[in-house]
Amino acid sequence: MERAVVIHHSEIVIKGRKRSYFETILSENIRYVLGPNIEVVRDENRLVILNPHDTLEPMVEKLRKVFGVSHVGVGYRTEPSYEKIDEAVRLALAEARPHNIAFDVKRSYKKHPFTSQEIRVRLSKMARDELGIEVSGEAEATARVEITRQNAYVYVRRVEGYGGLPVGSSGRVLSLVSGGVDSAVATLLVMRRGCRVDLLHFHSYRSAEEALQAKMSELVRELTAYGLKLRLYMASFTPFYRVVLEKPSRLELLLFRKYMLRVAERIALEKGYRAVVLGDSLAQVASQTLANIIAVKPSLGIEVFRPLIGMGKTEIYRLAETFGIVEAVQRPYKDCCSIVARHPVTEADPEEVEGEWNSLGLESAVEETVKNLEEYVSTYRAGVFKQVQAAKTSY
Repeated sequence: MERAVVIHHSEIVIKGRKRSYFETILSENIRYVLGPNIEVVRDENRLVILNPHDTLEPMVEKLRKVFGVSHVGVGYRTEPSYEKIDEAVRLALAEARPHNIAFDVKRSYKKHPFTSQEIRVRLSKMARDELGIEVSGEAEATARVEITRQNAYVYVRRVEGYGGLPVGSSGRVLSLVSGGVDSAVATLLVMRRGCRVDLLHFHSYRSAEEALQAKMSELVRELTAYGLKLRLYMASFTPFYRVVLEKPSRLELLLFRKYMLRVAERIALEKGYRAVVLGDSLAQVASQTLANIIAVKPSLGIEVFRPLIGMGKTEIYRLAETFGIVEAVQRPYKDCCSIVARHPVTEADPEEVEGEWNSLGLESAVEETVKNLEEYVSTYRAGVFKQVQAAKTSY
């Protein structure tokens, strides 16, 4: 009998011939988070870590944040026989100490000399008669027994993960993060669909380091726990601000959004990102009305993902709470969008925006911003965060 951490994925199961591809990436991500010495084995519809050396609580907390993991069971692996399953269940129940229990038995290999129902009846009788534990369909805990061709897995403790697809299975995208809740949640949702996500942040501080110290370092740290490793592009919006200070415009905020998208487009095209991610929620603020979203849409053919487009603020905050990032996004921060015009028009005309853009010569602001980007790399390897400054980008 061996101590086992049983890792289930849900969506990967239905991937057909591509299933092995997704399982391989998920296994690699798990080893990346837990350390290269961890062995992850496959057994039918599950991944298993045997006899883990790490303390179980920190390991489970790390695992549940690995996208692609549906849930984690902490228990035992043993032989698929009556006696060995009984022994494993006794150990699992002794650890859990439930007042009442339900049994969930699944047998994927049908040639064993017993059925799932026979195992369930046998275990229920043992729990009642020998251990004095009440058996009920609506119990406070469930003992799960999963029987494969060669093994049986038994566990009571089960921790839910976030599901989705493993990061790195769906390509690379670039997400604009402001420091607020919307863009952070949008980033996490795209990560959960398997994208490797790098970040672009526009700051109003004297230096990128000052912006990182003010808030962004903590938020990037939270996002890295899910994205595993990411590149952060820090862009000063001074080139834009310098232009609009000299030539004020009633379209200032929309021009600023167009400016951010144009910088994102340039990076995406030159760095090979397949799409740009925005935290837009339709009509949540004046700059995100349907007309204004259309008025500043990218012009170079880069795909734009808006995973929050149909969500309200309450729903977005609920997701932020689920992901555990509320404290990081609520820290006070001098956001660029709070500095430029606060009362934008709500029904901008695309041609008017484009005309104003050309009249002000804002493409030169894009060029200057891209030329002076600073890059940082954030990693979460073997459960340890490390953020280091990379060389200044050369374009």
